[in-house]
Parts: sequence; C-alpha cells; structure tokens
Amino acid sequence: MKCSRCGIGMGEEDAYELEGERVCEDCFLDAQMPQHPCDPLAQSVADRFGRISPDELLEEQREVYEFIKERGKVTPAEILNRFGMREGDLRQIFIVLRRLKLVKGQKIDGEICYVPYEYQGQGGE
Repeated sequence: MKCSRCGIGMGEEDAYELEGERVCEDCFLDAQMPQHPCDPLAQSVADRFGRISPDELLEEQREVYEFIKERGKVTPAEILNRFGMREGDLRQIFIVLRRLKLVKGQKIDGEICYVPYEYQGQGGE
C-alpha cells in the first residue's frame, strides 16, 4: 500500500485515515501542524519574546537559516534538495524562522523565494 499524499510505501497497520485518504504518519502529522507563517496572533506572541540569536535555533533550523543568508535568496525546492527534507519539515522550519523575523517569503521574477528578513530586493512580499 502507498500513501495517497506522498506515495511512500507503508503497511496497512501504519496507515492513517485523513479526509478519506489513507496516508502515512508523516503526512498525517503534517496535516495536523500549523500551516500559516503569517498568523498575526502568533506573530504578536513571538514579538513579546524579543529577538533571538540564530545560535539559539535548533540545528536543522540554523542550517536552513544560514543557507538562506549565505545565498541571499533560495527557492523551497533548493532547500529541499540541499537538505533532503520533506516539504512538511521545511514548512515548519520556515514558520519558526518567519515568526522570529529571520527570513521571509518574497516573489522574485515570478517565483517564491526565501530571503533574509531584511532583504530589500526586487518584487513584493
């Protein structure tokens, strides 16, 4: 049996029911996690904690942040390829980095890119 979302092979005992689909545990958990990087309420809570240093991030978050900062702009696909992670994992990392005002999404040449938060290049957010 295969997950109807990501296509990974799984046993019947490992399948979860999600909106009429049989999915793997990772896809099920992805669907349960917050998906909105621009949630104003969550942003106001994060702002109350003040800025944190990238050194305080989890290792995977810090590596993605440093990759974005080093390159200046990257597509989600470039990050997925570079780190071999799943889209759901990247989405959660991006939400954290966005809340902490370390990175943001920016449309550049018709493509969504992740850029350092202070990026002032072409295109609009």
